[in-house]
Amino acid sequence: MTRNSFPRLLSAVVLSWSITAIPVASQTDVWVVGKGGQAWEVPAEVIAGLVVGDDGELRPVNFGLEDNVIQAITWQDSRTVDFISESQGHVWDNAATQGSPAVIVDGDATTTTGDRFKTFGIDQTGRIFTLDLGASFPASQINFFPSPQGGIDFVRAYSIEINDGRLYNTRNTPIYETLRLVELNRDPQVDIRFPPQLLRFIKLTVRSPGPFEIAEIEVHGEGFVPRGSYLSKLIELPDPVNYGQLTFKAKRIGSKLGGSHAGGSVTVQMRNGSDETPLEYYQIVDLETGAERVVTQKEYKAATTEERGSIRPDLTNWSPWTAPIVADADSVYNVRLELPGPRPFFQYRLAFEGTATDGVQIDSLAITNSPALAAQAVAEVALLDDPNPVFGLPSVRAGVDTIFTYDVRVDMGADPGTGFDGLRIETSAAAEFVKLEFGPDRLNVTPDSVRARADELLVYFPTNRITEGRDERLRVTFRTRLFLFSSEFSGQLLDSHGSLPQALAAGDATEDVGSNTLRMVFDRAGEDLVQGFDIVPPVITPNGDGVNDEAVFTFALIHLVQPAVTQVAVYDLSGRLVREVSSETVTAGIYAPAWDGTDEAGSSVPPGVYLARINVETATGDITKTRLVRVAY
Repeated sequence: MTRNSFPRLLSAVVLSWSITAIPVASQTDVWVVGKGGQAWEVPAEVIAGLVVGDDGELRPVNFGLEDNVIQAITWQDSRTVDFISESQGHVWDNAATQGSPAVIVDGDATTTTGDRFKTFGIDQTGRIFTLDLGASFPASQINFFPSPQGGIDFVRAYSIEINDGRLYNTRNTPIYETLRLVELNRDPQVDIRFPPQLLRFIKLTVRSPGPFEIAEIEVHGEGFVPRGSYLSKLIELPDPVNYGQLTFKAKRIGSKLGGSHAGGSVTVQMRNGSDETPLEYYQIVDLETGAERVVTQKEYKAATTEERGSIRPDLTNWSPWTAPIVADADSVYNVRLELPGPRPFFQYRLAFEGTATDGVQIDSLAITNSPALAAQAVAEVALLDDPNPVFGLPSVRAGVDTIFTYDVRVDMGADPGTGFDGLRIETSAAAEFVKLEFGPDRLNVTPDSVRARADELLVYFPTNRITEGRDERLRVTFRTRLFLFSSEFSGQLLDSHGSLPQALAAGDATEDVGSNTLRMVFDRAGEDLVQGFDIVPPVITPNGDGVNDEAVFTFALIHLVQPAVTQVAVYDLSGRLVREVSSETVTAGIYAPAWDGTDEAGSSVPPGVYLARINVETATGDITKTRLVRVAY
């Protein structure tokens, strides 16, 4: 690859975009980026360490020794704010004189720092030029020099410090190592050679007092950029849709494709939302207690510094990122998207990993979608004989055959969906269908077909299809057993006409049930060993006022003939670990660890209901007990 022949590396591209939708079936469309769709640059927010090839593929940029890495980066004349995240390049200096340091990275030897550092009588010692390449690049050579007209005004003494983009201090700023220290430089054309290594940050410090100019700083290396990232903008489709399948084609590239050492991978993730920001902004309404309330982004920015509170992921209007899809072989990857809908916004991201000799490229990425079946659909699960559980979270005995109700409320909306004629309920064990009811009066309806499988219950009713102008309530009664301490009965509306399923959101589906959730937990387990697992108080307000700031988990262990490892931890309702409160080897006795409402990182958790769980490891197996604790602000 000659000096100027390689495609320009894209970083932090901000462009307008358009949707490419290709009909697949009468009810389904597909949004495509890459080959066969819009260019990767169009919906991109950030592309770092990657390049779009001639055939439309997205791959790690590959350099030859003759290539100047600097020319492949989009530069911004400003100091880096986030030194860890990968983005476009940044260049800055510590001089107060007017003029931009960007001239030293523009690839033009005729543009220089000029007279900025030539003022008579000014000691230039200590001028510092810092380059953040935006990502880690393979490098083995650094050059800097004045313009041909610069004459004798060149840097007479200097030091070069570097960082690979992976070593940071506790303040998350780079820790530099000295690459070269020269106290007397006689050559205007500085050429520094060193063993090949990764390079992201470069710091050039002038150590001589005399006037100087710099026309260019160049970095040369050979091989693939070992790490690259791509983040799309928030993409808005014309209407809310249901999401079906994510498909992309991956291909290995490099010099070791036939060997056992071939490496490289790309990780793909996606999320979707119903509004224009995946974040939730909080304003402090009581400076003394720290109490907060949700506000809009505009209101947050208009508030004073003292009034600005937390910024958290909006898990109500935006889904979390999907589980990573890792591609490390030549293949077409097809993954069903478990995303809520209908929603008009989505975002995807890709993380590339490899070596200087091997990597992976993505030819295209496609997302199938179809129109909403209903404008809104919510569901809640409950025990038939306990429709209004404490804290609103149903609990059952582990492994005991139990009858459940599954209520669904559907709003077809002013701009109605296409309709549906089936319902899917995800179960943790085989379920037995009992009955189907429609309407507020719960009239019995005979389904056209029922399919009970090991992990789902499918109920179809095409002769009673829900269509335009027919808002409806449904209830499915079924029986099953639970074998996980926290199980979610996720559900979907189904359409036998060919549209994609629509996920059901947890919510208030009927006034007769007070759960408003699709999750079920165990009410007790292992009571012969673990006694009195209680939480005081059951609702905490950890705002630092000294009242109910923490929850004390009290329990007694009995019948322990030898020490046992005992863990007390807090989980969210999806079963993800929030905080390990205690983990120690104990004997029989009474214990009372406390939780202050923070997560593993020490940050305050969002308000809501959490699961407190004790687990005791014994010779005959683990004994587990679960209770509920609520956090409020």
